[in-house]
Amino acid sequence: MKGTGTGILMTLLLACASDAPVRLERPDLGIAATFPGPPQGARLVTPTPYGEIEWFSHSWHPGARLDEDFHTAVGNLPPGRRGGSTPDEVLRTQEAWLRQRFGALERFELPSGRGPGFRYGAPGPAGSRISGIVVVRRGRLHIAQATVRRAADPRVETFLDSFSVR
Repeated sequence: MKGTGTGILMTLLLACASDAPVRLERPDLGIAATFPGPPQGARLVTPTPYGEIEWFSHSWHPGARLDEDFHTAVGNLPPGRRGGSTPDEVLRTQEAWLRQRFGALERFELPSGRGPGFRYGAPGPAGSRISGIVVVRRGRLHIAQATVRRAADPRVETFLDSFSVR
């Protein structure tokens, strides 16, 4: 039994250890970001106000927690005018969709070199905070979003400040 207790203690210590930041660079998707830990990649198709979009996503969850999330997503806008035909129209559609999903939404303009796009914040479930960036470039939506349990989490600023679209 002595060995079992030690094994459980080691497992708990490893689960509580913080991950080291990991830089993700995807030139094929035109993005780079520094995640708080090692992200996992995925491809998924979802309905959007623009039509169905195939997303190329990367996400990281701390430990086994599913109530915190850091992710990026890049999707090609479908052909046609649905949701807008200019970056400004696409961004207005995206903002309206975010407002529909999250309710109250704060919007902040990005510096001109990072856009066209905007930064946003919203209250999340159970007192959490959602913060993100949306950029439209070359017919693609580029998104970075973090959901954390408390608003003043420094990992969010590091993650969003590191997000770049080329």
